[in-house]
Amino acid sequence: MNPLVPDFILEQDAEGQYAGAVDAAVLHVSLPAVVELAEQMIARQTLDPEALRSFFDPLFEAVHQSGGFVATLSPGGGFTALFPDRPGRNVTRHARSAALAMRRSLLELAARRALGAGGAQTPFRIGLAWGTVHWTIVRIAPDRAYFLIYGPAMEACQATDRGVDDSELHLDRSFRERLPAASARESVADLDEADLLSGPPSLTIASAPTDADVEAFLPPGAGDLAPEGEIREVTTVSVSLDRVESPTELLQQLHEISAMYGATFAGMTVTERGLGAQFYFGAPVAHESDHDRALDFALELKSNGLGVPRLAVGVTRARCLVGFFGAVGRREFACVGRAIHLAAQIARKAAPSSIWADERAFRAGEASHQWSTENIFRFDGFDLPILVYSLERRRIAVQEEFYDLGPIGREVELGRLTQALEPLFAGRSAGVVYILGEAGIGKSYLVHSYRHQRAQLMDMRPLLWIEARCDQTLRTPLYAFEFALKEYLGISSELGQRAKEAGLDLALELLLERLPESWTEVRAGIDRSREALARLLRLRGQEAGAEAGWRDEALGALAALLVAESSLQPVVVHLDDAQWADRTSLDAVRAITAACRDLPLAVICSARPGVSSGEGVDARIPLDAGIPSQVIEIAPLPAERLLALAEPFFGGPLPTMLGSLLGQTAGGNPFFAQEILAYWLEDGRYGSAHDAARSSRFMPPRTVNSLLVARLERLEPRTRQTVISAAVLGREFDTRVLARMIPDASALVDHLRFGEAQRIWSRMGEHRFEFCTVLIRDAAYGMQPKETAERQHRLAAEAIEAVYGDDLADQRAALDSHRSLAG
Repeated sequence: MNPLVPDFILEQDAEGQYAGAVDAAVLHVSLPAVVELAEQMIARQTLDPEALRSFFDPLFEAVHQSGGFVATLSPGGGFTALFPDRPGRNVTRHARSAALAMRRSLLELAARRALGAGGAQTPFRIGLAWGTVHWTIVRIAPDRAYFLIYGPAMEACQATDRGVDDSELHLDRSFRERLPAASARESVADLDEADLLSGPPSLTIASAPTDADVEAFLPPGAGDLAPEGEIREVTTVSVSLDRVESPTELLQQLHEISAMYGATFAGMTVTERGLGAQFYFGAPVAHESDHDRALDFALELKSNGLGVPRLAVGVTRARCLVGFFGAVGRREFACVGRAIHLAAQIARKAAPSSIWADERAFRAGEASHQWSTENIFRFDGFDLPILVYSLERRRIAVQEEFYDLGPIGREVELGRLTQALEPLFAGRSAGVVYILGEAGIGKSYLVHSYRHQRAQLMDMRPLLWIEARCDQTLRTPLYAFEFALKEYLGISSELGQRAKEAGLDLALELLLERLPESWTEVRAGIDRSREALARLLRLRGQEAGAEAGWRDEALGALAALLVAESSLQPVVVHLDDAQWADRTSLDAVRAITAACRDLPLAVICSARPGVSSGEGVDARIPLDAGIPSQVIEIAPLPAERLLALAEPFFGGPLPTMLGSLLGQTAGGNPFFAQEILAYWLEDGRYGSAHDAARSSRFMPPRTVNSLLVARLERLEPRTRQTVISAAVLGREFDTRVLARMIPDASALVDHLRFGEAQRIWSRMGEHRFEFCTVLIRDAAYGMQPKETAERQHRLAAEAIEAVYGDDLADQRAALDSHRSLAG
């Protein structure tokens, strides 16, 4: 007897018989205690294969002694056995004998567990049915095959599994009619030991199958698992299907789709409603993107339909036992745990053509896929109701994909910026280049495009790029260049005081090593700047009344540093969001360009024309005579350019109404356009090229800020609160500080991953993130009432003090800002 595949199947396969039918008695045993035992092992992180086998050994032995074989194991911890009809033998009596032996064994086990575990229960159900059983074998390839045993008798036996755990035998009508008249009662109360038959030996096959024959029925990678099994994080996709005339084509389709997504197809089973199928992502072969693969796979199944009248999908995610489970006589590859059982139940309850999931599956896929809340349901084996979510579609990262489209509509401006910076590569100063335009018009994108273009030529024409970012909240003296200096030196706010000092010293020593010994004046400037740079980085305290002298020293130190670097290679300093720059930072631009007037250095100031609108400062800087400057104004894009940006997301021309609405609403602003697209695509009501009427009912908000607010409002409430709290901390934030500001810090990792996927923010370091655009940050910050914002600033100040403790020097500006805004 081969334990991994029923001998009956191996015999048919060896003879080239790939489909057939037999009359048989069917026995199904439901064992919820197996799932509970598996959950205990998972919780303890200890594997005990013997404990699981102790459930199955006497049960499988009873089946084999009565002439049957174990066909399949079920996700709920039980199994199904068959007793094929034979001339001159009443197999219903033998099947019932096996059921009685199982019942007695399980009751004894329940008694032992009750004594040893303070009354612990071992519920079970045993159902018996009679009728036609079909079988089919599908040979996908010489090394891959599936089998399925199905039919009316299998479904009838599953149907007896309904109701409470009463530990009685449940016989369907056909089974009772074939029993001897004296013992055809459904109750087992009056059955005596005479009904426990010794029976004939197990079924055997004429010739022993080769190992290759057996291995073809096993999932790839299953043989590499540890003999005792493993505990793995698994996403389970369970599919509930209507019965089909011939499942051969269905098995082939499921194999092809599962192989495409890297799923482990564990084969099909019979349910009382038809057929079920289990797919595992994460076992026995694991991939980094297993959960996203699982959700995409579920969507593919829904889209395909598989040619069946009803298809529904259940998805769960949890740690499970993974391995070969069963007993000596029969083992099967499976994942065991409550989540596996729940996935099958969710699939059976789900509405046709829907994909329902538990909360863990929803949380793990919230960033990559669009969901809606379905309802709360009760499921067998779970004490409390469970909230179920419905998977709608994969999210489209419009903001990220916009960057991949290239500078559509900005070719002229990119050419002007390239020309403006060309003197750098001839060893001359390019002075200051202003890039001016309204919020979202594409200033940062233009700079990004140039930098990306230049990076491809780095080997031939090296360039040092320094980001100096301004912040609307933290407008302390020289904040932009404090940020730039940290970026240049690779010094993170997460580092302690000594590590920062060591980082500064090392960077300056390396710079001096690169400077020729003959450059005495440049080298002396670096030596003189050391203390001033340390004070700029808040590594040294300020003496009372020395603010004016410190300002001049800081400007001189920055100029000396950039003189040294631009003497070695071209340098670009990007002063981003310069409308929020403090006056000292603008003075620093003047000092730097004056010191480097004969060196290849340029300062790009990207800014909104804010003075006219009452926002920020005028970023135009009065430069010294002879310092070049020029202005690149970013105008709104023509409507046809916006439509060219939008078409790739629709796979062709936009619906007429949507194209018209996009052109009118976005006002030529590409950021506004991409947010409108994201809003449409997430909403799911945008229709198609043939559904203009439907799209005409959808009107997005009319301003960039209101649209961003509307998109943030769609977030799950806890995620939205995390985004708002992060916005209180500024354009960039420390996740350790943020964790102390939100109600549930345990959810922060999921929220950060979601924000990255949706380009709300991006990672800067182990504990630091930054908002992708200041517009998103501003929109999130503005969503809270004044009183709430003040409370959040108080929380921020307290969290900074708690996280940084005695090392608050680097956080002093932020701390003072939060305290002042706390009211």
